[in-house]
Amino acid sequence: MNNIVYLNGNFIAQNEACVSIMDRGFLFGDGIYEVVPIFDGKPFGFDEHMARMEKSLAAIQIKNPLTHSEWRKILETLVIQNNKKIGNHALYCQITRGAGETRTHSFSSDLKPTVVAFLTPGSTHSVTELSRGFSAISVDDSRRRDCYIKAIALLPNILHMQEAKLKGAIEAILIRNDETTEGTSSNLFIVKNKKILTPPLSCHILSGITRDLIIRLAKENNISIEEVKITSNMLKTADEIWVTGSVKEICPIVVLNEKPVGDGKVGAIWKQMIQLYEACKQ
Repeated sequence: MNNIVYLNGNFIAQNEACVSIMDRGFLFGDGIYEVVPIFDGKPFGFDEHMARMEKSLAAIQIKNPLTHSEWRKILETLVIQNNKKIGNHALYCQITRGAGETRTHSFSSDLKPTVVAFLTPGSTHSVTELSRGFSAISVDDSRRRDCYIKAIALLPNILHMQEAKLKGAIEAILIRNDETTEGTSSNLFIVKNKKILTPPLSCHILSGITRDLIIRLAKENNISIEEVKITSNMLKTADEIWVTGSVKEICPIVVLNEKPVGDGKVGAIWKQMIQLYEACKQ
């Protein structure tokens, strides 16, 4: 079955969708993206994802070519046309600066952005599967410094993730100057002495929608939580480690660099938080 995608105002078959070879997204990675989770046809955290999209677009000097209501209509249409009203999916949205006449580093302010959207598989792990835990590795963070922008130029992330995959891990946790930042496509939480810790936002960390939700849920339910710098030693000695994101959701790490995290099993705080998170999805 050929999926239906959105491209520059049209809903077309995926195998018919094409963009110019002069598109700056293709030539330079000059664009941003956003991923909105969809549970049984309903978007989760839609407004928050749209707000982050606006922040990323402003950072690279592109005006959003669509309103939030138009983005929502695209999501709803893709769900219907691809028959995805049941199950977990995600809307991938991408906006590039558009195509110029030739390849040049500088750009004209009158370029027309290229807008793409399509559905991808969403969270693939049930709570039962998550409760078995996963492994991760830690690596030096080789990315650029403006990681707060959800840019499509992801080569360092890709290479770090491939290294993790080859080692049988679900994620690579990034470390810069002995401080953890985040994963290749996730935010980081640890638990120590029943207190949740997560690195404070900086230019090296993307403001995750799931991250924000976890912080809010913890505060609303009197679970101790603090935004604090996490050193590599704190990571190694954590009682629990989680990596979080719209697709990963709240993923417990029970093995780090081939060594057990805590007692090697998912922790009590994760079990409490995943129940609160699942309730929000209903």
